[in-house]
Amino acid sequence: MENELNTVISPRLTAIKQGVHEAFIELYKELHIKVFRFFLKRVFLHDTAKELTQECFIRLWEFRHTLSELHPLEKQVFIIARSILINHIHKLTTEKRLKNGHAQSFGKENFLPDSSAHLEISQEVSAAIETLPPVRKKIVILKALHGFSNKEVAEQMEISVKTVEDHVTKAFRQLKQVVTTLFF
Repeated sequence: MENELNTVISPRLTAIKQGVHEAFIELYKELHIKVFRFFLKRVFLHDTAKELTQECFIRLWEFRHTLSELHPLEKQVFIIARSILINHIHKLTTEKRLKNGHAQSFGKENFLPDSSAHLEISQEVSAAIETLPPVRKKIVILKALHGFSNKEVAEQMEISVKTVEDHVTKAFRQLKQVVTTLFF
């Protein structure tokens, strides 16, 4: 049992727990890109992923005394990152719920979009749409935001209806990941 414990404990973990700033900087340099990619893959916004990455390492430093010597340091960093991501998603969901509740409290007639208004889309979904290939992006914008039918999109883009359907299916599959991340 003692040998197992010794193989898990790293000198860097001990140093960080003791407040050795250089060990923390070394860990940051080693893991910040991985943590950033973890967030970017889930929130699709560069600035948000950057902020969440910073928050992760700030929290690690602030609560370094609570780090476990029974688990690898990298695993603990990603546990912190996951917790921050969950908090971020809860915050976004709460803000949307409050915004929707606030809008309903003033009466629906003031907040229904007219025919010329675009539907409001969260920043995360907009960023996800921006990552789509150009043709797929244009199809999604015409179909979802402007309300065109598959036939109308096909005529406008001079492609077959079947091609439009294929692009829509693939686009919504990708965008579904964003929605799933936001709400669950």
